[in-house]
Amino acid sequence: MNATVVRAKRQTTLPEDVCQAAGIRIRDQVDWRFEEGEIRGRKLAPIRQKVRVIRPIRFKDLLIAPQNLGVDLEQLDEEVQREREERDERLLG
Repeated sequence: MNATVVRAKRQTTLPEDVCQAAGIRIRDQVDWRFEEGEIRGRKLAPIRQKVRVIRPIRFKDLLIAPQNLGVDLEQLDEEVQREREERDERLLG
């Protein structure tokens, strides 16, 4: 038998062997119900969120320019990236 005590804020500690059997870890969520005279807990599955990678917009992605324009778009992109890094350093450090 795995008896626990309910504390003042209705908190209790789940026995280690119960957590291991159910695969419950720190920060997991448990859904509690009272059914048929019993308290039942069910581990909720974590929601997997897609991580969207945001890549910087480059000048060459935005401009439609004639080939002989004489502007080095790669150089502009590098300068913008350098300015972003300098700004981030000023803000963060």
